[in-house]
Amino acid sequence: MHPVAIIGGGPVGLIMSIALSKNNIPHILFEKHESTSIHPKALGLNQRTVEYLRSLGLEEEIRKAAAPPESVSQTAWYTSLGPEGKEILSRDAWGGGQYAEEYARASPCRYTMLPQIRLEPILHRQAKLLNPSGIVNNARVVRVEEKPDYVVLYVERDNDPGVLRTYQARYVVAADGGRMVADALGIKAHGDRDFVDMVSAYIQAPISEHHPNPHALITWFVDPKMGGSINTGFLYHLGPYQTEEAEEWMFACALSPSESRKFDEKAMIERLHRTLKIPGLKVEIKSISHWQVTAIVAERFRSQGGRIFLVGDAAHRIPPWGALGLNTGIQDVQNLVWKLLTNLRSHGLAMDRALGILPDARPEDNDKSLKAFLDKTNPQGDHLRDAVVKAQAVLDSEFHAPGAEVGWFYPSLDVKDEGAESRHGGQLKENGAFDVVNYHPSAIPGHHLPHVWLRQWSEAFSTRDLLMRERFLLLAAANETWATVESSLVSVAIVRTMVNLWDDAIIEEWKKLNGVGEDGAVLVRPDGIVLYRFQDFQPITTEFITDLLGIAPVTVKHNL
Repeated sequence: MHPVAIIGGGPVGLIMSIALSKNNIPHILFEKHESTSIHPKALGLNQRTVEYLRSLGLEEEIRKAAAPPESVSQTAWYTSLGPEGKEILSRDAWGGGQYAEEYARASPCRYTMLPQIRLEPILHRQAKLLNPSGIVNNARVVRVEEKPDYVVLYVERDNDPGVLRTYQARYVVAADGGRMVADALGIKAHGDRDFVDMVSAYIQAPISEHHPNPHALITWFVDPKMGGSINTGFLYHLGPYQTEEAEEWMFACALSPSESRKFDEKAMIERLHRTLKIPGLKVEIKSISHWQVTAIVAERFRSQGGRIFLVGDAAHRIPPWGALGLNTGIQDVQNLVWKLLTNLRSHGLAMDRALGILPDARPEDNDKSLKAFLDKTNPQGDHLRDAVVKAQAVLDSEFHAPGAEVGWFYPSLDVKDEGAESRHGGQLKENGAFDVVNYHPSAIPGHHLPHVWLRQWSEAFSTRDLLMRERFLLLAAANETWATVESSLVSVAIVRTMVNLWDDAIIEEWKKLNGVGEDGAVLVRPDGIVLYRFQDFQPITTEFITDLLGIAPVTVKHNL
């Protein structure tokens, strides 16, 4: 019997495999496809995600393969890239330009751009290296049966069609974006389905020489005759970033009701030329994908029997704007894996509105509005230009949102209501709304352990680097009595001024964030979430942590 079985070998499933292997948990992963993804799909890895990849030893390889930061620091809007094309606006995004210092304060890691087609091979190679016989491609899980103490998986392999093999696992992680497992378990999903019909193309074309802004990762195009930006389409650069010999791009656009649901290569190339308007552009189509924008979430992420868990798209499907889909899936893994270990071991339309381009207006009227905006001598365009500037406050939720990316927290863990007076360190606004744009670091229970650069002798490292994959972390201020609680369950780090080990400025910065006195300490879960704050010393037992987690003690025997 396998301790864990993973269904799905996309990035979320592969990272779950890597995390389990790093913790010496035997497991098996089934992936129905022969290889990693051939279509780019996701692109941006936010800071919180990269922090987790850093903890798994993946950050350096991913950073080497990723886009150079200076080439992906902006988002731009153009009418086209042709001879008559005009720039509407370029703005900083994802920690670039004016936001660099703000993002650097939030994390030791930077926002990273790496297309899924280049990320997945890195993850697959690492997962296979760590678990050579446990990564099984060309294997489709067709059914699961949950028993009281284990789960049975029925698997069909491509080299033996029609024959079902059975496997048993104590726990199953469903990372199958197609929701086979959720449907089989009767777990319903709620939200808005298929509200935008999209088509995307993975292409190779020499576009850079025609693009005026070398810093723009995503370029939106606005042509009133085609119905505004989402209908005109958007383009982003895929690299390869290590060579200038090949240029690969992703182009995507919404389909109008009159357009065919099946875009072939000819139709896609015609659409690209209509949008880009680059004369004589030679385009090679590598793949085309038709998909719908959906915003749904499963009513629960765990089976009734408690042995099957949903992660990634199996649990929630998030619209692509803001790049929260893959990031949320990876953070699902971070949230789940330590709990498994514990048991096993014991907005695009805003710009259209600002430009006066309305979906129900006549193309001629929309065209007139855009021309008024572009004509700096036309006083009728002044209010449109003001509106475009003001629209950036709305678009911040997509292009500049460290609050949403790093600052989200679990209110349920704040059992003593410590965050009430400060509105969770300012992460909640006065009206109670979550501050999506700004990250307010705090050590209130339920929050992400704040990043602070520490220095010991000549070595600099982050508070985030102190996290242990399988142990809780206790960060104590100065009282060395806390060292006595060090155990196989709890790792202790004491921030103190002694023989020049710690800088005074560092200690002061940590004091501002931790919310405890000289005798206090902060207890952090293995996934980096603050679990509890102590104002003075007390012993930390397994029973104490068990009570905090709200679970019953579990004794587990490994059959390796």
